[in-house]
Amino acid sequence: MTPVNIIIPVYKGLKDVQDCLESVYSAHYKTDYEIIVIDDCSPEPAVSAYLKEEAAKGKFTLLINEENLGFVATVNRGMQQHPERDVLLLNSDTVVANDWLDRIVHCAYASDNVGTVTPFSNNATICSYPNFCQDNAFPKSWSVAELDQVFARCNAGESIDIPTGVGFCMFIRRACLDLVGYFDVDTFGKGYGEENDFCQRVIQAGWCNKFALDTFVLHTGNVSFGDEHNDLKHAALGKLTAKHPTYDQQVQQHIFDDKAKPFRERVWLASLKCSTTPIIVHVSHNRGGGTLRFLEELSDELKPQAASLMLKPSTSKPGYLTLSQVHTHDAALCPEEKDYCLFFHEQEDKDALLSLLANLPIGSLHYHHLIGLPEWIKTLGTQLSLPWFVSLHDYYMACPQVSLTDETDQYCKEKGIEACNSCIKRNLPQDSADIVNWRNQFRDFLTSATLCFAPSEDTRKRFLHYFPEAKVTTVYHQEGKHLRKDFKTVSPQLSSDHNGKTLNVLVIGALSKIKGADLLENLAVHCKNNHLDIQFTLTGYAYRNLLTLPDSHLHVEGRYNESNLLTSIEDKILNHQVDAIWFTALWPETFSYTLSTAIESGLPIIAPDIGAFPERLYQNDQAWIVPWESDTHTFATVFLELKEQLSKGSMGQAQTKYLSKIPSTENSFHYKTHYLALTKPINLTKIDTLTTIEIKDWIDSILSQRKPKQSLEDKARVGLLNLLYTLRGMKILRRVVKLIPHTLQRRIKEKLVK
Repeated sequence: MTPVNIIIPVYKGLKDVQDCLESVYSAHYKTDYEIIVIDDCSPEPAVSAYLKEEAAKGKFTLLINEENLGFVATVNRGMQQHPERDVLLLNSDTVVANDWLDRIVHCAYASDNVGTVTPFSNNATICSYPNFCQDNAFPKSWSVAELDQVFARCNAGESIDIPTGVGFCMFIRRACLDLVGYFDVDTFGKGYGEENDFCQRVIQAGWCNKFALDTFVLHTGNVSFGDEHNDLKHAALGKLTAKHPTYDQQVQQHIFDDKAKPFRERVWLASLKCSTTPIIVHVSHNRGGGTLRFLEELSDELKPQAASLMLKPSTSKPGYLTLSQVHTHDAALCPEEKDYCLFFHEQEDKDALLSLLANLPIGSLHYHHLIGLPEWIKTLGTQLSLPWFVSLHDYYMACPQVSLTDETDQYCKEKGIEACNSCIKRNLPQDSADIVNWRNQFRDFLTSATLCFAPSEDTRKRFLHYFPEAKVTTVYHQEGKHLRKDFKTVSPQLSSDHNGKTLNVLVIGALSKIKGADLLENLAVHCKNNHLDIQFTLTGYAYRNLLTLPDSHLHVEGRYNESNLLTSIEDKILNHQVDAIWFTALWPETFSYTLSTAIESGLPIIAPDIGAFPERLYQNDQAWIVPWESDTHTFATVFLELKEQLSKGSMGQAQTKYLSKIPSTENSFHYKTHYLALTKPINLTKIDTLTTIEIKDWIDSILSQRKPKQSLEDKARVGLLNLLYTLRGMKILRRVVKLIPHTLQRRIKEKLVK
């Protein structure tokens, strides 16, 4: 067979060029080939010197452009070198491995009409792995050779048609090149869009572009063009659509169909089975919030020492569980339409789920919540002979109300068994267990856990009161990752707004009754009626529409996502639009992420003397700890005292009479150093010990658990839930909603989301 020309255009980036060439040298080939390197007038003398030195050793043919021609003209020059040979265009910021070229050539000649072939990469838009159409960081726990071998074993000989190849690594058959012609230098100049145009011409000529699903090539990306690449891409897209009006439609249809998804999932499962690090399975609910945030941050912190999976109730199909990768991105509930999410019926597929978990190198289970999960989930650790940890994010296992609140939607003061049983009778179905039986169903689970993590000392003490035999340690959540890196704390002083007469108070978050929504409204109305120069801004929203300006001294900004929330807070602080931050909770919160942001801001903080607030604000000079049962008059007095202190330009002694005397607990346990030491040692399974048939059969048996279709009943339930959200948000129903106990509202919601 005629040799293949591997054409590598080089502009700059010595280390990338060295890594690329060394990988090409060391790979294994049956295909005859020649390497042609083109120095496109590199601005880095070290690059040119290295290329000349390597070429002198006879390792490749070196062509030198006397002036910078750009990618398009440079590869055209390379493709013209031997007009009888197939070519493979390879960026100088790539790394290849194993018999990568043989697999690509095999794909190219699998049928007579294949014009181009592109492999998988971490940075290749529609050919990207693990996340589709994204630039992905390469997993540090794998080498390129190892990951490429996983692709070769899982997807041997597989390919699909694509509307365009991707130029980082693209094979072109000479017969097709002769018919279609070279890259269009006149239109696309130095680069971007030229391979898309070429591939469209390939299709128009009756050939096809193939995606080789059994090959992986590392691509660091954007070495040649640096910061110019975005402008070049935008300009190229306009030229491309002008030449090929249906190009964008073809690409969007390909993205929608995503025919490569099951092949990415195969690789994902195989990489889990052959993981070189222990896997932590995080068991949680499907309601997001601080629980999900902690789970995501912990998973991110443990990289690359451990991989993370999440097991939770499905958000789209009642009665199903999902096992998925942990998405460490903003406020996502691990979207089930994304990659890497397997479905298991909580009863019928129990054995299938257990079999899968037993075949993975799992180091431990980490329980974050049990609400919405079947009873047998608590026994996973025992059934799989694994250690398990429990994070105590709220009081669900001690209190069916979750938050230690009663019919008043305030802290119940934990008055004992009789009071708890009365609360259960008022708020839960008649057949619910009494409080002793309720707690007993979790007792063995907690006491047999390797370790339970309380995010505050207050939480630890409350749980030990009910479960004294449990091994509970206080471990605060991560700090210092909330405001942007260039943020600087501010000195507390009265804002310049309103000629220095108004105190601007910020309240953060999504406020339910127990988080103080009604308290906030009552105080804002009180300040309005009594002409007090105190204004409140809720960066977030409440469980119902609150009275706002001009009926009270309150402005509500509305729903947010996490990134928008932080940006809004930062801007207010930096623009001196806020003087203090108030936490309105009426229950013993276990941690509070928004408190972390408030502490970082350096502003005065007003918080209740309950839950984690006192200990986390201990000896904080800007903290005003107020009895949580205080009425609006007391809070108004506190804010007026604070206003007076700030108007003087410094904090006086007024806050000390509210200041907590509860010392903080030193956080002696650290996840990176102590947590993984308690996990079970794993048995490594190398991909090369498994035959292609073995690994494909195992994967196909797992992937048979596909996403179930939504029934008419499910659609009706979702529609009713959306209707209730709409009605609750209507201003005319505000007073009615306010009269409905929070516990009843929660029970209705739970019925609809199950």
